[in-house]
Amino acid sequence: MVKRKKEDIIDKIVAWGCKLVHLDKHTATFQQLAKFFIVGVTNTAINWTIFAIALHFLPIADEVAKSVVASAIAFALATVFNFWASTTWVFETTNKKSRKRLFIEFAVMTGIAFLVFDEAMLAWLVSLGWQPMLAKIATTACGMVFNFITRKIFLEDHSEKKH
Repeated sequence: MVKRKKEDIIDKIVAWGCKLVHLDKHTATFQQLAKFFIVGVTNTAINWTIFAIALHFLPIADEVAKSVVASAIAFALATVFNFWASTTWVFETTNKKSRKRLFIEFAVMTGIAFLVFDEAMLAWLVSLGWQPMLAKIATTACGMVFNFITRKIFLEDHSEKKH
C-alpha cells in the first residue's frame, strides 16, 4: 500500500499550469518534479552553507583535503534533511519497506552520487585550480539527475497501480 500525500499549494499550482497547457495526463509527474526541485534547492542551500562554513573553520592546510572533508560534513547533514523531505513531501513511499530500509537504500544511492560527484569530481576540479565553491556548484549540477532517478526507483513502490 502506498501512502497518499495531501494535496498542497504546489500541487494546485502545477495542476492549474498543466491544465492550462493541456498536459493534464502528466500532472502528477510535474507535481513531483516541482517538489523535487524545491527540496533540491533547499537541500543545496543547506549543503553549500555548511560546506562554506566548514571551509572557513577547518584547520586543514591542503585545499583539496579541506574541500573533501568540508564536503563530507555538509553531505552528512544535508542527507538527513533530504531523506525527511523526500519521504514526507516528494515521493509516495511504500509501506512494504520499513523506514530503516528506505533510509539505507536512500543513503546508499545518495552516497554513490556523493562519492562520484561531490568527492571525486570536487577533488579533481579543485586540483585543476578551480575555486572550491565553483567546483561544488558544478558537482551539484552533475548529481541532480542521478539523485532524482535513484530516489524515484528506490523510494516509491512501482508494483501497485495508483488511482
